Amino acid sequence: MGWTRTLAVLFAGVFLGAACRPETVERQGVREVPTRIVSMAPSLTESLFALGVGNRVVGRTRYCSFPPEVAEIPEIGGHLDPNIEAIVALRPDLVFTIPSSEEAVARLRSLGIRVLPVDQHDVAAVLQSVIVLADACGVPERGVALRARLEQKLETVRRAVQGRPRPTVVVVVGRELGEGAVRSVWAAGPETFYGDVVDIAGGVNVVTGGLVRYPEISREGLVALDPDVILDVVAGLDERGLDAEAVRADWVNLGELRAVRDGRVYVLAGDAMVVPGPRLPELVDAVANALHPGLTLEGR
Repeated sequence: MGWTRTLAVLFAGVFLGAACRPETVERQGVREVPTRIVSMAPSLTESLFALGVGNRVVGRTRYCSFPPEVAEIPEIGGHLDPNIEAIVALRPDLVFTIPSSEEAVARLRSLGIRVLPVDQHDVAAVLQSVIVLADACGVPERGVALRARLEQKLETVRRAVQGRPRPTVVVVVGRELGEGAVRSVWAAGPETFYGDVVDIAGGVNVVTGGLVRYPEISREGLVALDPDVILDVVAGLDERGLDAEAVRADWVNLGELRAVRDGRVYVLAGDAMVVPGPRLPELVDAVANALHPGLTLEGR
């Protein structure tokens, strides 16, 4: 399917984290400082490099692509389909994952491998995750510093949009692309990573809550919501032979939507837009500029 790449990255950092949502991050079995780490999500890999311990990462998923040096690290499959044998062969002393792949976690632990699930399902969890990762890697002061930098950047956006009108928003995280039409979409609900980002960036997410955090919405459902702004989040455009204009063109035949008529359908392309890690401020900046054209962000 056309949206497989985007959903794969999202499932490895947002969707599955939201599905499990543990009350506390498991620390069981974390004792000595790890020197051989396997990361089972792009967001975790990026966070480990941002904390200055990327040189300890000996295995990563096929979706981990940032920073560029991760290309030299052996792959262990995906988060949903890890190669257990490949992980074992890397002799890790700690495997970081998000709290979702219970079967893989159980198999690894049965083989005597230490596993630490790290929650990143919303913005608060992303900020806390850098503390958890830093503590587990024996560099707690780096986690405190990184979290402070991220919080400062988010606060800059909050201040910049304060007092401005808050447009209504739908964040599309999955759909068929490049078909010249939009039939249905997967959209972010309010208690999600993207719901938090929209709030920080000065918008109102009009997708209602419920048991499904990322519900499927039909064409008719989109018309009923009729948002001021549509954010179409896409990863891997180059891999599909598409560009942002081709993605945006799918919406033209949905002129019933205010966002389409007003030219306020924005394509957020690239892995930084789908990975809930230390590049979070890039996503928040992009969303804030889409919701508030001409916005000036102090110090940016």
